[in-house]
Amino acid sequence: MAKNEIRQALNKIEVTGVVKEHKLNSGKTKDGDKYINGSLVIKAGEFTEITVKVMVSEKNSKGKVKKAYENLEKILKGEVKTMTEVSEEEAAKVRLWGNDGFTPQFREEIYKPENATEVVTKIGIDLGFGNITLDNNVNSEDYKATFDVEMFVVSVEEELNKNDEETGRVIIKGWVPVYGGSVIPLEIKAGIVEDEEEEFDFAEDIRNNIDLESTLNFWGNIDFKAIVEKTSKGGSLGKAKVEEKRTYIHDLVAVGGDFIEGEDEYDIEDIKQATIERENKKQEVQDKAENNDKSSSKKSSSIANKRAATRNTRPSSKTNKNTTSSNNDDDEIPF
Repeated sequence: MAKNEIRQALNKIEVTGVVKEHKLNSGKTKDGDKYINGSLVIKAGEFTEITVKVMVSEKNSKGKVKKAYENLEKILKGEVKTMTEVSEEEAAKVRLWGNDGFTPQFREEIYKPENATEVVTKIGIDLGFGNITLDNNVNSEDYKATFDVEMFVVSVEEELNKNDEETGRVIIKGWVPVYGGSVIPLEIKAGIVEDEEEEFDFAEDIRNNIDLESTLNFWGNIDFKAIVEKTSKGGSLGKAKVEEKRTYIHDLVAVGGDFIEGEDEYDIEDIKQATIERENKKQEVQDKAENNDKSSSKKSSSIANKRAATRNTRPSSKTNKNTTSSNNDDDEIPF
């Protein structure tokens, strides 16, 4: 089967918030086309911070400057400010959105860390071909970070806390088919959901109704938080000591879902083929990294050999007048 035959899953993210900081850069391709890449950190809730990677070319296929490029350029040039420069009220408010498959999305990064022997993978959020809009009418009540994805379910497990006790939530693990005939792994959690009129146990619905190897559409909230708690201790002598505790949460929390059946339902054999394609991508990155390491090693060895040869042929400027031994090499420390 051709690697691109599997249907690309719904993989949609929307973020509304204030730009906390940016790490944007501008550049040009070999053909002279401008682009902006890097990342934005967006405050999308009281404690929620979403890092979004971007890579946006200046112009579209019709030669017109993209609105997303214009807005990123304003942030890069400081025409609109981030929270590193001004207050939250004054900082740039943004909406990240899209439609018809051209949306911000989950994307898997495959890379080999420095000094590591194997490649690693990380799921992050990417603007992709989505839009970024500057909107000064956004206020804190509008902040949000949501997802809407289709998934081939491979397991449903109970969530455990640090003491190996069940929390009441479940963890749904599965594959999300992406462009190029591959898949990315995703974990989604579900528990008690509060509606305007009532609350219900979504986790129990999943336990009772979802079979493995089913195709589901889940939607919910991106719960990426860094919660800071400060406590005062002591102070019987002088000022009390303030200690800071940080708790990090990195969850995708579903609030609803639906079965996908018929032609749009994923087949296990297609998923298996897509996972092979993913492994091939990982191997390509591994091979490329190893080749780069070998090239760097050879280059370093060559440079070291040249330096050694230069030292060995360089006339010594030292005399033996104050030396007790004539057997010491110039590079040795005589003690």
